[in-house]
Amino acid sequence: MLLQHSYNDRMVKQKLTLVQNQCSILGNQILVNQFTMDALRSNLNVQIDQLANVWEGRILVIDSNYKILKDTYTIDQNNYIVYDEAVKVMRGEIDKSVRMVDDYAEVIIPIATADKVVNGIMIATVSLRDIEDTNEYMSGQMNIIIIIFMMLSIMAAYILGRITVSGVGRLNRQIKIMSEGHIEPLSGGSRYQEYAELTDSFNVLLNKMQMLEDSRQEFVSNVSHELKTPITSMKVLADSLLMQEEVPVEMYREFMSDMVEEIDRESKIINDLLTLVKMDKKSSALNIAPVNINALLELLLKRIKPIAAKRNIEVVFESFREVIGEIDEVKLTLAFSNLIENAVKYNNDGGSVYVSLNADHKFFYVKVQDTGVGIPEDSQSQVFERFYRVDKARSRDTGGTGLGLAITRNAILMHKGAIKLYSVPGEGTTFTVRIPLKYVM
Repeated sequence: MLLQHSYNDRMVKQKLTLVQNQCSILGNQILVNQFTMDALRSNLNVQIDQLANVWEGRILVIDSNYKILKDTYTIDQNNYIVYDEAVKVMRGEIDKSVRMVDDYAEVIIPIATADKVVNGIMIATVSLRDIEDTNEYMSGQMNIIIIIFMMLSIMAAYILGRITVSGVGRLNRQIKIMSEGHIEPLSGGSRYQEYAELTDSFNVLLNKMQMLEDSRQEFVSNVSHELKTPITSMKVLADSLLMQEEVPVEMYREFMSDMVEEIDRESKIINDLLTLVKMDKKSSALNIAPVNINALLELLLKRIKPIAAKRNIEVVFESFREVIGEIDEVKLTLAFSNLIENAVKYNNDGGSVYVSLNADHKFFYVKVQDTGVGIPEDSQSQVFERFYRVDKARSRDTGGTGLGLAITRNAILMHKGAIKLYSVPGEGTTFTVRIPLKYVM
């Protein structure tokens, strides 16, 4: 509608401009003939009549006395005409007048000399029906085009919709098959990049879910094995005592001592499992408060140094500045304790453990470095997994449950922190922990 309206205005403007130009040409001829009736009855008179017929309108030629010298309708010829717009043009107050009346336009232009002295005026009434007819024709054609365009759009939308639905339907069928227990990657084969990307993303998610399920099954298997091992050992010890008669008191004491050790081991595994379960809960369980990290580490080292001294292991603590962090003291104490205890347990006799604390404007950093046995490169990505042990025999000899580093990582992650390790077998291991100074939910 806006386009049609703009076109209509343009056509009216062009026609009125043409009328004004042709009236100016006739006005110059009338001026040359000094408004004489003889001249008007000659060829000029015929031109005026023909032009009025072409415009389907009426032309009036009026002299300076407001006398109508020429009326193509002849009904007002030789009469006088006086009204505001005509007077204003005659007096030179306005250079022209254009007035719209229904489907006609009235144009008044002056008949003036080169120095703009007005000697008369011409009034042309022009029909605009041809423009309206053209607009109606164009409107009809435009409606046809719109209908055709809408039909083509509907067809294109239908075809595109069918293609889209077919792709989604195929994915939906494959997902339903998966929901029935058949875990298979989704097949691509789509010509559209969006479907290919969706399929790839879903397959990545599926792989992660499969890895999570494998990890869960392995965890259950490891838990069963770890809990069963001490019980099996105790049963063997108890059966050995029951199968013998008049067992010496010394043997009873020895076997009972071994059973107590196995019970302690079972208790430690259960306690670590319970701790790990608590760590797996949401961070809302954290009891955040400002804590002096320097004092926390010094207290931990004070407890561990006597154990390290038995194997002549030197423990060194270096603090570059006082650090106050918003942390859960209990959970991070457990995490740092595990790291430092491991640095002592898996160290060589006569070795050393170096613990440092530093901070910037956003984080504080704790580094635990030892000169121990180190971790093979192929095991470094797995040491934080539950029940994973690099050397199973050595871990059991040192009283490890395989849950310490898993607990440590969970505690650090709950604080929105990060832990990294660098290790060279036979040279030692370095753990670096980064934790925000201010806890953000």
